[in-house]
Amino acid sequence: MTDAARAWLFGLMLALSGPAAHAAAVIADGDSFELAGQRYRLQDIDAPELHQTCMDEAGRRWPCGRHARNELRRLIGRNDVACVPVGKDRFGRLIATCTAGGRDLGEAMVRAGLATAYRGRGSLGRYFETEAEARREKRGIWSGTFTTPREWRAENPRERTATARKRDAASKVQDWFKRTGEQVRQAVARWRETVWPRPDARGERLRPLPGR
Repeated sequence: MTDAARAWLFGLMLALSGPAAHAAAVIADGDSFELAGQRYRLQDIDAPELHQTCMDEAGRRWPCGRHARNELRRLIGRNDVACVPVGKDRFGRLIATCTAGGRDLGEAMVRAGLATAYRGRGSLGRYFETEAEARREKRGIWSGTFTTPREWRAENPRERTATARKRDAASKVQDWFKRTGEQVRQAVARWRETVWPRPDARGERLRPLPGR
């Protein structure tokens, strides 16, 4: 697919996307985040896992996973985020192409050298050329050596499971607060209706019935 065709396809996807979200995003790692209670996984990229480390040109370890998360956080910042979902992964996250302030987040992460272009099943191959550029310029993880995120996950299944459990626990806590908040709101509304009833059609306050 040529650059022009990719640009046209991406523009079409954005035109068909829903309105941009204004809520603050919670960044999980370099390719996933939560926004307005919905978890997203950026399509067509694979970033280092949060606790993954890489080697720089001098052979020194550096926390590439945390750098990737921080870069995604910086890119999103206070910008409006718009996503075009294409499906869900096995963790229940929406796989989507997302923009922040009109900028393609997946492309930006690959260009910074803090994510690889995804080559698995379903890949559109949109970021292969961007990855080649980052590799030539030795940006981010390409400045030295690293284990691909896919290989790292296979070698560290316990770490990945623990991270998934933390994400699930955080989601459950958020759901509980949402349910509890709605119940409190409804209880307050009922109490106000009892203590200070709404006016009738004539503008007079309706008194609550005895025992109400």
